[in-house]
Amino acid sequence: MPRTIAVLGSTGQQGGAVAKVCLKDGWTVRGLTRNANGRGAHALASEGAEMVSADIDDLDSLIKAFEGVQAVFCLTNFWEHLFSGKSADEAGKTEAKQAFNVALAASKIPTLEHYLFSTLPNATELTDGKRGVPHMDHKAGVDERIKKELPDLAAKTTFIWMGWYSGNMANMYLIKPIEIPRTGKYIWMQPSRADAVLPVSGNVTANLGRFAVTALAHPEKTRGKYIDVRSNSMTFTDILKVWSEVTGKEAAYVPIEPEAFNKLYGPAGVEMSMQYQSGELWGDWERIKGDDMVQPGDIGIDQLVDLRGDLELLKDKLL
Repeated sequence: MPRTIAVLGSTGQQGGAVAKVCLKDGWTVRGLTRNANGRGAHALASEGAEMVSADIDDLDSLIKAFEGVQAVFCLTNFWEHLFSGKSADEAGKTEAKQAFNVALAASKIPTLEHYLFSTLPNATELTDGKRGVPHMDHKAGVDERIKKELPDLAAKTTFIWMGWYSGNMANMYLIKPIEIPRTGKYIWMQPSRADAVLPVSGNVTANLGRFAVTALAHPEKTRGKYIDVRSNSMTFTDILKVWSEVTGKEAAYVPIEPEAFNKLYGPAGVEMSMQYQSGELWGDWERIKGDDMVQPGDIGIDQLVDLRGDLELLKDKLL
């Protein structure tokens, strides 16, 4: 009998990755979207997914959408709230409220066996209280609410951390390197020390998809645990070196003060600055979970599409 997974954000990058790999693995995919008649929904439906309209703020809507499923992938969107005019803290609180609403709905599904939650570590904890990040802290707070208020669901949950998207060097305006006019050379201007280390997720579609379907195949190893979708840990300098090798363009890293970056890029710049400034203090984020972290080798994952591989795939969009 086919097994069904409900996927939130199924027309986006993370949700789309999970939906497509699960379809290939023989799952029945129920894609949740606000607009089942949209272009993205039609595209996923053409690949075999069942598209269902659902409201992430409406508990009854979610319960109905989850009816009879064996698994749920939950993704919520901080940036949507930030770009709507909310402060970073307000956006984080709104996202956390929605994420817990999804968890609460999933907890009421008797057929549910596995819950996949795209979350993040707590930056305040990582920095011993020195540099919190609303995007990270509020989402991590949902983990703790699930464990405290929904312990049965927590026992079925794989908490998934997504690191820095290498694809943002092609697609996100405040991360993409900038050409210096009339030189053919580039600068990469980011609010961080050049030697700070980033946890790089590599190709999100390939890597998250592989981790998700593998976690579903090994519930005895992944439920109640954390997974870090990371292909590399690299300094800003080393990331830019790979970018230059892929594009063939000379580039220099230019650290910029957070205040100046924030003035240039507004709310998105503020949040990015907080993430980078926090990251300068912690480097490896896995340390706060210890034995609760599932390593790729524990579930048979030995190869991922790393930073270089992802940039090669995006080569035509990097400049």
